[in-house]
Amino acid sequence: MKCAVADAGFEILHAIMEVGEVIQFYDSDRRFPAWGFGGRTYDGSISHCFNLNGGASGFEVEGIEGIMAAYGSALRNVALAGPTLFGQVINTAAEIAGRSLSQDSSKYFVLLIITDGVLTDLQETKDALVMASDLPLSILIVGVGGADFKQMESSTGRIATRDIVQFVPMRDVHGGQISIVQSLLEELPGQFLTYMRCRDIKPHTVNLPQAPFQDHPV
Repeated sequence: MKCAVADAGFEILHAIMEVGEVIQFYDSDRRFPAWGFGGRTYDGSISHCFNLNGGASGFEVEGIEGIMAAYGSALRNVALAGPTLFGQVINTAAEIAGRSLSQDSSKYFVLLIITDGVLTDLQETKDALVMASDLPLSILIVGVGGADFKQMESSTGRIATRDIVQFVPMRDVHGGQISIVQSLLEELPGQFLTYMRCRDIKPHTVNLPQAPFQDHPV
């Protein structure tokens, strides 16, 4: 799995750590694409999908520690700028998931979006989600603040192949009995299995060593 983290606000550090510490163990190399959106970047332009790692070569970082370091650097060097647009980040993740199909059909990707902004590109986001529903991709959204993201549940003229989105507002889990990890990841196994079963992708066979044949009692 790959996981990409986006947006700003100090409260998201809690979500990065809690969710990241769980899903990183399902990524073999623990290298994650890390993007930001809604920021005035290093060259002065406003971007809705920029390299969270700044001027460093490549947009992947290593482990949760790498995500935290890249995020901390972005907070010091990138100014927050609206509006809040999800479409470009979702399309970028979908492009990576789509390219993987020709290399390894057993790979599955997870996009983690953490945001404190009110979604303003509703139609583009709906279109991106519908297109991505055919791909090995799930999208986890953590909402910080009072923004309403449930409007994204409806789709466009084309029906989504499957549900790939799980949204959890931080305000619903703070001080509650259920952790943000439990709330956010509860639908992920079902989304993963639905995709694999629809495409008849089965787990790789593991050949276990057999015990030596014994022709006499021990």
